[in-house]
Amino acid sequence: MKRTLHCAVLAVGISLLAGCGFHLRGMSAPLGPLSFSSLNLQNTGSLDEALRAALQRDGRLTLQTGTAQATLRVEDEESRKDILTINRGGKVNEYLLIYRVNATVQRLTDSAPVPMSVVVRREMSYSDAAVLGKEREEALLWADMRRDAAEQLVRRLSYLPAVTPAKPANASTQP
Repeated sequence: MKRTLHCAVLAVGISLLAGCGFHLRGMSAPLGPLSFSSLNLQNTGSLDEALRAALQRDGRLTLQTGTAQATLRVEDEESRKDILTINRGGKVNEYLLIYRVNATVQRLTDSAPVPMSVVVRREMSYSDAAVLGKEREEALLWADMRRDAAEQLVRRLSYLPAVTPAKPANASTQP
């Protein structure tokens, strides 16, 4: 009886979560239609591994090192650690971690690269009593912020406007 009750409660909980649109982390929806099928990554720095993982998750996009239909270039990458709060004794209570990425996407058919910018913020509590643990937590937060920034960049690739073919100069327009 007790086991049946546990199973019933579990089934109701799962159906409620499924009904509200809940998805496990990492089980993101596939990318929308892209205006290109091959991509070249340039100057990706510490974002390289996270970008490759996010791009290969979908499976429709081919990563190339030579000529590709589009090129994603990371122009600037900035990591900043600001003091968020301090206590009465003047010691830090919380830090604000900020990770900013500026990138451009250049398709073969575009005349100019399309700029993209991503800013990811995380708050981190701090304690002098647990310095080693807080260092590890900070390293994990930076890695998570890089993954989040890479996923945001990949998501924005699907929102690039479709390339419209240029009209010939001598084409006549009729009402």
